[in-house]
Amino acid sequence: MSENLIPQIAQMLGVEIGEEFKIKDYELTCTITDDKGLMAADDSSETGWIPANALFLVLLNGKAEIVKIPWKPKMYEEYWTFGKLGKQWTVGALVWKELPYEILSLDKGWVYRSRAEACAALPAVAKEMGVEYTL
Repeated sequence: MSENLIPQIAQMLGVEIGEEFKIKDYELTCTITDDKGLMAADDSSETGWIPANALFLVLLNGKAEIVKIPWKPKMYEEYWTFGKLGKQWTVGALVWKELPYEILSLDKGWVYRSRAEACAALPAVAKEMGVEYTL
C-alpha cells in the first residue's frame, strides 16, 4: 500500500484538510478530505457534500483558483485576538459568543485560530492603528 498524498496536495494548494473554501467562478463551497479528496456542496442546495473529482483535476492543473473563506470560530470555541494591557495592545484568548464586538473584529480580520497567528499580525495592526504593543 502506498502513502496517501492528499494531505500534501492540500498543502500545495494552500488549504488544510477539512478547511472550507470557494473556487473562483463556481457557486460551490469545497473542502478536501484525506480519504475522499475534493468534496463540494452547492450553496443553494441541501444535498450535502458530494465528490468533485473533475473539479479537483481542474484545481490540480492550475485552471481554477481557490478563494479562501475567512475562518470563523464556532459558538463557544476559543479564538485569539487583540486586547489592551495598560496602554499597550497585546494578544489574548477569548471564547466566541457572536457578540457585536466579536463580529466587528471578525469583519476587520482580527480573529485568529492560534496565538502564533495573532502575534504575527499584531505588529502590522499596531502600526496601522498608531498604538504600542507587547507580545
